Amino acid sequence: MLTESDLEKVSNLAKIKIEPAEKAHFLEKLNQVFGWIDQLSKIDVSQIDINNLKDMASTPERADEPYMNNTREEVLSNTKFKKFDMFCVPKVVE
Repeated sequence: MLTESDLEKVSNLAKIKIEPAEKAHFLEKLNQVFGWIDQLSKIDVSQIDINNLKDMASTPERADEPYMNNTREEVLSNTKFKKFDMFCVPKVVE
Protein backbone atom coordinates (compact mmCIF):
# COMPACT_ATOMS: atom_id res chain seq x y z
CA MET A 1 0.00 0.00 0.00
CA LEU A 2 1.32 3.38 -1.03
CA THR A 3 1.82 5.93 1.75
CA GLU A 4 1.82 9.71 1.57
CA SER A 5 5.63 9.79 1.84
CA ASP A 6 5.84 7.29 -1.06
CA LEU A 7 3.58 9.55 -3.09
CA GLU A 8 5.82 12.54 -2.37
CA LYS A 9 8.91 10.58 -3.46
CA VAL A 10 7.25 9.41 -6.68
CA SER A 11 5.88 12.86 -7.52
CA ASN A 12 9.31 14.36 -6.88
CA LEU A 13 11.00 11.82 -9.16
CA ALA A 14 8.37 12.35 -11.86
CA LYS A 15 8.59 16.13 -11.36
CA ILE A 16 4.82 16.30 -10.84
CA LYS A 17 3.47 18.85 -8.40
CA ILE A 18 0.57 17.44 -6.40
CA GLU A 19 -1.42 19.91 -4.36
CA PRO A 20 -2.05 18.92 -0.71
CA ALA A 21 -5.80 18.78 -1.37
CA GLU A 22 -5.25 16.25 -4.18
CA LYS A 23 -3.00 13.83 -2.27
CA ALA A 24 -5.82 11.72 -0.84
CA HIS A 25 -7.39 11.34 -4.30
CA PHE A 26 -4.09 10.31 -5.90
CA LEU A 27 -3.31 7.87 -3.08
CA GLU A 28 -6.71 6.21 -3.51
CA LYS A 29 -6.36 5.89 -7.28
CA LEU A 30 -2.76 4.63 -7.16
CA ASN A 31 -3.60 2.09 -4.47
CA GLN A 32 -6.47 0.85 -6.69
CA VAL A 33 -3.98 0.33 -9.53
CA PHE A 34 -1.61 -1.54 -7.22
CA GLY A 35 -4.55 -3.67 -6.07
CA TRP A 36 -5.32 -4.62 -9.66
CA ILE A 37 -1.66 -5.47 -10.24
CA ASP A 38 -1.76 -7.66 -7.13
CA GLN A 39 -4.85 -9.45 -8.49
CA LEU A 40 -3.07 -10.08 -11.80
CA SER A 41 -0.03 -11.49 -10.04
CA LYS A 42 -2.26 -14.11 -8.36
CA ILE A 43 -3.46 -15.58 -11.68
CA ASP A 44 -2.01 -19.03 -12.35
CA VAL A 45 -0.38 -18.95 -15.78
CA SER A 46 1.84 -21.99 -15.27
CA GLN A 47 -0.23 -24.09 -17.71
CA ILE A 48 -0.06 -21.54 -20.55
CA ASP A 49 2.45 -22.29 -23.29
CA ILE A 50 3.96 -18.98 -24.36
CA ASN A 51 5.47 -20.62 -27.45
CA ASN A 52 2.09 -21.62 -28.87
CA LEU A 53 1.56 -19.08 -31.63
CA LYS A 54 -1.21 -20.81 -33.58
CA ASP A 55 -3.64 -18.01 -32.69
CA MET A 56 -1.29 -15.49 -34.26
CA ALA A 57 -1.78 -17.06 -37.70
CA SER A 58 -5.25 -15.56 -37.99
CA THR A 59 -4.33 -12.10 -36.73
CA PRO A 60 -4.90 -9.54 -39.46
CA GLU A 61 -1.98 -7.26 -40.20
CA ARG A 62 -2.06 -3.79 -41.65
CA ALA A 63 0.31 -2.69 -44.34
CA ASP A 64 3.52 -1.21 -42.99
CA GLU A 65 3.38 2.05 -44.87
CA PRO A 66 4.77 5.26 -43.43
CA TYR A 67 2.46 8.24 -43.25
CA MET A 68 2.50 11.62 -41.58
CA ASN A 69 -0.72 12.43 -39.81
CA ASN A 70 0.52 15.45 -37.84
CA THR A 71 2.36 18.52 -38.97
CA ARG A 72 5.22 19.99 -36.98
CA GLU A 73 3.06 23.00 -36.14
CA GLU A 74 0.26 20.78 -34.79
CA VAL A 75 2.64 18.78 -32.60
CA LEU A 76 4.46 21.84 -31.28
CA SER A 77 1.18 23.60 -30.55
CA ASN A 78 0.82 21.28 -27.52
CA THR A 79 3.74 22.87 -25.65
CA LYS A 80 4.85 26.28 -24.53
CA PHE A 81 8.47 25.09 -24.32
CA LYS A 82 9.77 25.20 -27.87
CA LYS A 83 12.68 26.76 -29.68
CA PHE A 84 13.87 26.45 -33.29
CA ASP A 85 10.86 24.22 -34.14
CA MET A 86 11.85 21.69 -31.47
CA PHE A 87 10.71 20.77 -27.97
CA CYS A 88 12.80 22.23 -25.13
CA VAL A 89 13.30 19.89 -22.19
CA PRO A 90 15.21 20.35 -18.94
CA LYS A 91 18.75 19.05 -18.81
CA VAL A 92 18.78 15.60 -17.16
CA VAL A 93 22.46 14.63 -17.51
CA GLU A 94 25.35 16.60 -16.09
